[in-house]
Amino acid sequence: MNTLQELMMSMQGSWYEPLSAFLILLLAGCGIGFLLVRRFGAELERRGSGFLALILGLDLLAILFRLGDWAVIRLSPAWLWGVAACPAAVGVWFLARQARNFRRIDWILWGCVLLLAGITAAPAFVPPYSWDEQSYQVALMYRYLAQGSTAVLPDNPYSALSSMPHFLMLWGVKLGGLNFPRLLILGCYLIAIPWIYLLLERFGRKTALVLTAAFLLSPLTGGMWREVYLEPFILLNLLAGAEAIRQFRTRMTPLALLTGFAAGMAVAVKITGASASLVLACLFFCVSAFDRLPRRRFGVAFGWFVLGAAAASVPFYLRPLLATGNPFYPFGSALLDPAFPAAAVEVYHSLLGTSRFGLSGIEAFFSSWIIVAYRMEIYDGYVLGWQFPLMIAIGAGGWYWTVVRRRRRAALPFLWVAAGGFLCYLYWCLSSQQTRFLLPVGFLVLFWCGSGLRLLPVRVRNWLLGALAAATLVSFQPDVWKNFYYAWRSLEVGRKAPVDFVRFGSREREYMNMLSFLADTLPEDARVMLLFDRRGLYVPRDYVLGTPFFQEAYFTPVPENPGEVSATLTRGGISHIVILTGGESRRNPDPVPDFDEQNEQLTLLLHELLKKGELENIPVPGSGRYLLLKVVR
Repeated sequence: MNTLQELMMSMQGSWYEPLSAFLILLLAGCGIGFLLVRRFGAELERRGSGFLALILGLDLLAILFRLGDWAVIRLSPAWLWGVAACPAAVGVWFLARQARNFRRIDWILWGCVLLLAGITAAPAFVPPYSWDEQSYQVALMYRYLAQGSTAVLPDNPYSALSSMPHFLMLWGVKLGGLNFPRLLILGCYLIAIPWIYLLLERFGRKTALVLTAAFLLSPLTGGMWREVYLEPFILLNLLAGAEAIRQFRTRMTPLALLTGFAAGMAVAVKITGASASLVLACLFFCVSAFDRLPRRRFGVAFGWFVLGAAAASVPFYLRPLLATGNPFYPFGSALLDPAFPAAAVEVYHSLLGTSRFGLSGIEAFFSSWIIVAYRMEIYDGYVLGWQFPLMIAIGAGGWYWTVVRRRRRAALPFLWVAAGGFLCYLYWCLSSQQTRFLLPVGFLVLFWCGSGLRLLPVRVRNWLLGALAAATLVSFQPDVWKNFYYAWRSLEVGRKAPVDFVRFGSREREYMNMLSFLADTLPEDARVMLLFDRRGLYVPRDYVLGTPFFQEAYFTPVPENPGEVSATLTRGGISHIVILTGGESRRNPDPVPDFDEQNEQLTLLLHELLKKGELENIPVPGSGRYLLLKVVR
């Protein structure tokens, strides 16, 4: 019987294991992607082609791992290393070929990327401790490996989401352990930053530098950098679509197919990625309008766009469709059957995203783009910084200047970019107003601003760049970047004493004390139910989530009598219950008070079972509001 400390150290493994898996994955993606873009006739020596190849390659690997998930889970690590080594070798050859054409500015750019990696790498090598990471972003990979498939878990609706990056993480966790997901997200940002610079360089190096710095130093970027969120993959696919347009500007078929593929992969990451897909669709229409494509040729090109989008997204939405009958589960369940428990789960998760975030009513549309720059308490704890509303205003000013000077043809791209931005913003206002969902849209704002600056007189442009730099510095939050320093200081503790690290990092000692007790005392065949908490990553035994209405497998709807509760526990093979009493955890970022009455009802039913002797309270030292109940049979 292993202690929690031993369990977490085995989950982490050695530091070089996730790093090796990460590098092999990137090189394999490069190899596959380079072969693809070369097949479409891309000029591999052009700057930016390497980034496009890498993201297309990773996207294809995600589809491969999705369709062949059984092989990823069941094959031995030796087989997985060997299979990945072949395309990785091709990737090394292509990268070496590209490096021969590097200019001085390219070496400087990559030197800055390496410096940035050195500053920000530490959080990727310590145990994940955020709520979402412990609930599903990392936890799901271990549940898939434990059950031997990526089948949808009835007690965790997050497993039914499309979540394209999770299939890359599944491969990496199998080979590299617990730290791989954070390392992969770190890699996303290290790819995105220089790529953004290259795409903005058309507006001048000075402009590209200031705009890229405005994105990098945004409180949102620095705050999300340290944890596992999927939005960076939406951003990368948005950049891939923009790069495909640049690389294949004179070849409509590969342009349409690859841009559509990137749009499909953006929505395959998560439903909110549809905002980036709308942007790419607008850019595709912009190119078609500029080239004055005949109606028939446009129809063919649009067909390739739709085909690429479908090929990218369908494999990921097919899995929940086959498991639940709903490709967007739990969302949309009420439309299929309002009386089904899944409809109640949809209500719960809709409230998770809308009840606590943003503004309501028509004022949300007109004011959120400014308020999201500085009012973090209204949103999800992140802000964009004052540079973003300023960049929107600058882009609008450039458009107005162009129209006033009667250069309307030059203003046409602004209309398409504005259309994409409007659709993105409207989608965000009508869905879940969480600031992190705006991360992919950041590039669109940068491009909008750069386009506007290019049309203005040089003197005005320089003044505005200075104002933008000042807004970036005013919005800069040193505490966000201090976290990277603290991560380096605590790296040794995170590697050698992971329980103490997570106990401190999560700021909730009671829960880790409970998990340590479970590891020390529960039999290996125990099956634990978590009630009113869903952080299962470090639970040392087989576990399920039982919070009513969060999932539909247990207690949804809440039983009417203690006998039904007992029957549910018996049917699920539950031997122990870990229940949080006295309300939601203070670390829970998404409390839903609308269901407090139902939660209290279930708690009272469990109390009845305690009085009847069907449950036994086991004292756990230092567990605070967390109680451990044993099911007596």
